[in-house]
Amino acid sequence: MKKVFLSLIVIVLAVWLQVLIFNHDKFLEVDFFDVGQGDAILIRTPEKQTMLIDGGPGSSILGKLGDKFTPFNKRIDIVILTHPHADHVTGLIEVLKRYEIGLLILNGVEIKSGVYSEFLKTAKDKNIKILIAEAGEAIHFGPPAGGLEFDILSPRENLTGRVFNENSDGFGASGNDANDTSIVGKLIFEDFSIIFTGDATLKIENQLLVYGDDLKSDILKVGHHGSKYSSSLSFLKMVSPKAGIIEVGAKNWYGLPSPAALSRFQMVDANIFRTDQNGDIRVLTDGFTTNIYKEK
Repeated sequence: MKKVFLSLIVIVLAVWLQVLIFNHDKFLEVDFFDVGQGDAILIRTPEKQTMLIDGGPGSSILGKLGDKFTPFNKRIDIVILTHPHADHVTGLIEVLKRYEIGLLILNGVEIKSGVYSEFLKTAKDKNIKILIAEAGEAIHFGPPAGGLEFDILSPRENLTGRVFNENSDGFGASGNDANDTSIVGKLIFEDFSIIFTGDATLKIENQLLVYGDDLKSDILKVGHHGSKYSSSLSFLKMVSPKAGIIEVGAKNWYGLPSPAALSRFQMVDANIFRTDQNGDIRVLTDGFTTNIYKEK
């Protein structure tokens, strides 16, 4: 993976009108949706290919997608569920029912919950093709969208057959829960890149350090909603992000993002964007120049 330094241009907007000045045919668009206490991210390539990462804790994802897709375009090429916790999978159930899905990428683990069981049943009923993620696999969006790919960095092995209880959403330092089965991936477009970490904790971040300079990215989707048990200083120094984006619910009872995690981003001089404060967050890049827009 090649990494060339670029300047991250941060533009704060209350409205989206200025986005229209861009020729979207040349831009990669990544939308981090404000869906409350959960993750939901839509990627649209310059060739209009689409990938949805997680679906949030409820139905608000449907309204977000409705603003992005026309009534005559109900196809999402790839859906990635980073891991089966409710705040990532619940919204995907209705997405699977209402959209044509080209490929569903899972981490292979099972959580004993009614929500996840319904999700799997929906995927089966819709006969959606499923791929189990494993480090070393890559999605190439081209040609003609050459220079654009999504590399899977974790999990390191096929986790099919591993089972967790419904209450496995731990916030402890041990990382001995389903969060550490999260699919971690790096989206690369020319000289620009973003790392998506799901809810991976320090344990997985330490394992990822083996990638060395290949971890360097312009933007980091902050792990585990800004928990103090993610975003270690050693990991942040290796990634060296210019911006961190936190998907987190307003006034959530976990107290996220944690002051400890936020202070570590200050140490590496990275700007922080948060869906609880900024609403939807949009990243537009041509692979060389990048702009970040905030809804509020």
